[in-house]
This record gives sequence, structure tokens and C-alpha cells, in this order.
Amino acid sequence: KGAVRWRCHTGGVATHSSQPHLGDNALYHMARVLQVLSTYARDVAPHLSQHPLVGHPTLSVGLISGGISVNTVPDKCTIEIDRRVLPSENPEAAYRHAVDYVNSVVAAGTPVMHDAPFLQSFGLNDDANTELCERLGEVIQKHDGPGERIGVPFGTNGPQYAITGSPTVVFGPGSIDQAHTADEWLDLDQLRAAADVLSDFVRQDW
Repeated sequence: KGAVRWRCHTGGVATHSSQPHLGDNALYHMARVLQVLSTYARDVAPHLSQHPLVGHPTLSVGLISGGISVNTVPDKCTIEIDRRVLPSENPEAAYRHAVDYVNSVVAAGTPVMHDAPFLQSFGLNDDANTELCERLGEVIQKHDGPGERIGVPFGTNGPQYAITGSPTVVFGPGSIDQAHTADEWLDLDQLRAAADVLSDFVRQDW
């Protein structure tokens, strides 16, 4: 999948926490935005489209920042949103769809603002890599691997090569289950096996 990521902000009025009625808590506003995004992620995104290899689009909020101290009503809050896009989707259109949904559903008077995306990446389609994929699969099978074509839900640099017209596949050791976690790790036997596959692959007669 590809991805589009952006920041969303809510505003408020800072005041001392002993007099919260004199301020306007930006965190409370963001709580409403987060609830709307949770609904979008659960009930809307999965039904927008489907891809036979990578499934449906997803949305997740991964970062939140707000407040300067416990005794100050915060006047701003920021979140970062990650919307994963299918190969058939346009990242800009996906961003706009989510933003429009939030703006239309969140309570009137909620001071919410969305930045322009700071990352946009298309998903990698599999319509121009058939021969490359088949030949790599044959080499993998010679090394006792499955060699089957699959889709993955995460993003890679592959689309940056594909948009130039270069046939592109994603191959490598490890599992996404161990990536971007509290304790990332890679089985060295898998690393060696992947290196052997690639070594044999590039030595083929093309």
C-alpha cells in the first residue's frame, strides 16, 4: 500500500486549571475529532475499495501532542494521521475524503484545522512486473521458499521506482510483525537466505 500523512490541529484558549471555565480546552476538541476518525477508520475506510492482494484502505492516528503543564488548560493539540492507500487510489483524493468527512461530522464550533500532507506515496501496482515476479519466484523456489506472489499492507520505496516505468517487486527477509515495534529484530538466517536468493537472481541470463 501507499500512504498519505498529515497533521490535524485543534485550538482553544489557555487559562489556569483552577478556572477552566475561563478557557477553552483544545484537548476536549481533539477528543471529538479522534472519535470521528475512529468511526471513519472502523466504518468508512474498509468499505471504500478492495484490492485482491492488499485488502482495504486503513486509517490510524499515531501521534498526539498537546498541553504545556497539568495546571494549564491547553490552547492547542496536534495529531498525526496515517491513511494507507490502495494501488488504485490517489493519495491526495484519499486525504481530501478523510478531511471532508471529519469536517462534516465533527461538532459545529470545534476549531479544527488540517495541514496539507507532509507525505504522499502511491501504492505499488502489480500490472507491470509479471515477468520479474515470476523469475524471482522461480529462484526463491530453488532455495526451498514458497515463491508465491503476495500483497502486503505496508509501504516501501518500490512505487518510486515503478513510476519511472521500471518493473518493480518487493522482496526481503523478516516480517512486518517485527518492524516498527518496541523491539525490532531480524532473524540472521533469513537475512542470509535472502542474500543467497538475490545473488542467484542477478546472475541469471537476462
